[in-house]
Amino acid sequence: MFGDLSVLHVEWGRHWSGGTQQVALLLEGLAQRGINNYLVCQEGSMIAERMHGKVPLKTFNLRGEHDLKTWWDFARWLKVFWERQSSLNHILLVHVHSRRGALPTLFIAWRLKLPTVLHWRVAAPIRFPLKFVDAVIAVSDAAAQQVLKSGLPPEKVTVVRSSIDTRFFEPTDGAKEQMRAHLGLKGNEFVIAAAGRLVKGKGYDVLLRAISQLSPADRPILLLAGDGSERQSLENLSTQLGISEWTKFLGFQTDVRPILWAADAFVHVPTNFPEGTPNAILEAMAAGLPVIASKVGGIPEVVRDGETGLIIPPNDPKALAEALNNLRQDKTLSERLGRQAQAWAREHHDVHQLPERVLQVYNQVMVRKL
Repeated sequence: MFGDLSVLHVEWGRHWSGGTQQVALLLEGLAQRGINNYLVCQEGSMIAERMHGKVPLKTFNLRGEHDLKTWWDFARWLKVFWERQSSLNHILLVHVHSRRGALPTLFIAWRLKLPTVLHWRVAAPIRFPLKFVDAVIAVSDAAAQQVLKSGLPPEKVTVVRSSIDTRFFEPTDGAKEQMRAHLGLKGNEFVIAAAGRLVKGKGYDVLLRAISQLSPADRPILLLAGDGSERQSLENLSTQLGISEWTKFLGFQTDVRPILWAADAFVHVPTNFPEGTPNAILEAMAAGLPVIASKVGGIPEVVRDGETGLIIPPNDPKALAEALNNLRQDKTLSERLGRQAQAWAREHHDVHQLPERVLQVYNQVMVRKL
């Protein structure tokens, strides 16, 4: 069946994120299995830039959910594209990857009677009608539970866990020393890493407050990779707390490995952001780092307290400070958690598993449709 299948992947996000990275990995894996992939994305977006020349793509300048002109242009283009695929005897399936623009995209595909798959990457309810959706792929059990609460029948919901190329993030011999020298760090400092979009709800303010609660002798050096609307306020907070000497705001990084390889631990403590399975955590685990994370969304499914990392309550700087101190003082614990985290990532989240599991969902959808 799959030799005659064409998949139109739709991702309206402008920025590079864990979700867009998952799309890129999936496109590569599906292409290796003979699937005809096409990508619709936002004009000027980072995924358009990175996937240019790697997959046939079509861009639109979508200015928001209520941009009726662009939706009309997209609908007309999709109808012509579908007719062209039909002339080649290809079955067309539409795979929607982002919350942004999901409802109009699914509605247009539904009006054309095309099979649809929605990839749900957050542990939040779906707040639009689900009659336009033939199947939902959830990235975690927590995300799947939210989808089920939205009323979709269980047989239409499948958990396909987020994946990364685990070998890509495994450090080489001597990587820690080399990366610390590159970043101007001392060899004996306790270094923690954090990475992600600097937006509200991600808990970076909690991390800064936790560092400030430790004595100067016990404070870790924080390597914070990422950019976003909260960056300036976080830098201001770091100054106000008197910890700017211990915090390094590194901005968006195209390759986060040097930061992970230089670190002793990784911290990801969102307060209310509906995390599905953060890629940043998986990358840190693959790099062999113990992870301190908050009990939010699907995070406890990968950061298993006392096994692959330490789980703390959300929005609790004191608990975070204690966890940081525990890892700093107990190297045996830190090393054990790091080894087990790396093994977990290899076993459950390696990218080679991703395309096969998504193909199973496609097969189920096509069987139901046909």
